[in-house]
Amino acid sequence: MKKRAEGSNFGDQLIAGLTELAEALEAGEPLDKRFTVRTVKLNLSPRAYTPADVKSVRKKLGASQPLLARFLGVSVKTIRSWEQGLRPVPAIAARYLDDIMAFPEIWTSRIQAGTEPQA
Repeated sequence: MKKRAEGSNFGDQLIAGLTELAEALEAGEPLDKRFTVRTVKLNLSPRAYTPADVKSVRKKLGASQPLLARFLGVSVKTIRSWEQGLRPVPAIAARYLDDIMAFPEIWTSRIQAGTEPQA
């Protein structure tokens, strides 16, 4: 096995960068003046799902109410109440439904895999 040279290039760069960061912090220097600082804003608000929207998601997956309920980890009564407009879809479930609508082929294959008979 080859012996590595003292101090790898990556390791040296990492130590130098951390040293520079520590010096800037100790000096009270604004970090964005000395370093590249990126801010990313994510829109994580799920859409509001109407009863028709919930049915549409279920139909897109080719799932029955019991199957969708099992898949989402909720009761069949909950799915029915969403589809009848008796209860709003909570934000966490709406995010899940958003993902299903964005990538239906992934979720359809997952549902099909989960419904195949066990050997």
